[in-house]
Amino acid sequence: MANNPNGGRFTSMQPGGIDKTPHDIRQYWTPERKKAARPISMLAATDAVVPEAANEEPATDPKQADLSKMPFTACGKLFFTIDSVDYVASANIFMHRNMLLTAAHCIQDNKTGNVGENYVFEQCFTGEDSSEDFSIKTVALKENWYLKKDYKFDFAIAILDKNADFGEPLRYSTAPDLVGKKVTSMGYPVRYFDGDQMMFATGPISTRVGQEGHWVMYGSKMGPGSSGGAWVLEDGITAVGLNAYIVNSGEEILYSGSPQFNDDFEKLYQYALTLM
Repeated sequence: MANNPNGGRFTSMQPGGIDKTPHDIRQYWTPERKKAARPISMLAATDAVVPEAANEEPATDPKQADLSKMPFTACGKLFFTIDSVDYVASANIFMHRNMLLTAAHCIQDNKTGNVGENYVFEQCFTGEDSSEDFSIKTVALKENWYLKKDYKFDFAIAILDKNADFGEPLRYSTAPDLVGKKVTSMGYPVRYFDGDQMMFATGPISTRVGQEGHWVMYGSKMGPGSSGGAWVLEDGITAVGLNAYIVNSGEEILYSGSPQFNDDFEKLYQYALTLM
C-alpha cells in the first residue's frame, strides 16, 4: 500500500500481491470457487430511519437486465478474496476502457484495514460466461473510508490489466441537485438467480435524514451481491452513485444507500488518472 504525496488523502494499492500474475489469479477462480463465493455484506444499519417524506416513492422490483443495452453492457461481476474468504460483488467499466468503478468495501475492510486480493472482473457475467474478464493492476480509494468509517466514502476506482473492447464506459456527474431524479441501480443480487444474472431496479433518488453525503433509494430490493453496481441516470450512461449499503427494519429493506459523487469523488478520479 502506498500513500500519494498530496496530503495523504488517497490510498493506492496493488491487490493480489507482487507474487501473483493475472494468469495466476484467473486460474484461482475455478467454476467451483465462483459458485461458492459469498456476497460481501451491505448491511450498514438496522433502524427505522427513512428518507424525507416527500421522496418515499419506492423503487421497482428488480428485473433481469438486457446485456446488449447500456448501461448494462458496462456492468459485470467482481470476484475477490478478503481475509481468506472468497466474495462476489458488482462493478462497472467507467470513463476509460481500462478503468473500473466499485464500492470501497469491496477493496478494503473499513474496520480492520485489510485489503483484498485475487480480483477478477467479469463483464456482462451470465452464470459461468462473460463477454470479457480482467484482473486489477492497482486501485485508488479515499483514506477516509478506513479512517472515518463512513459510507459517504464508499467508492473506489481501479485500473484494469487491459482495455475492454465490448460496450461503452460509464461517465459520471457530481451534480448536487438530484433529489427526485430517477436512476437505475444494477448489479448481481444473490436473491435472484443465485446471483448469476444481472438485475436492475429503478427509483427516485432521495436523501438520508440527518446525514450528508449520502443518496438513498427507498424500498430497493437489490441487496447483497449488488455492492458496487452503479446508479445511472435516465440517459443510460451517467453514474451518480453506486450500491453501498442497505438499512433494514426487521426483515424489511427500508432503503439502499450510496455515497454522493461530489468533490471528494472528483478528486479521487483525478488521482486515479495518474495511476493509468
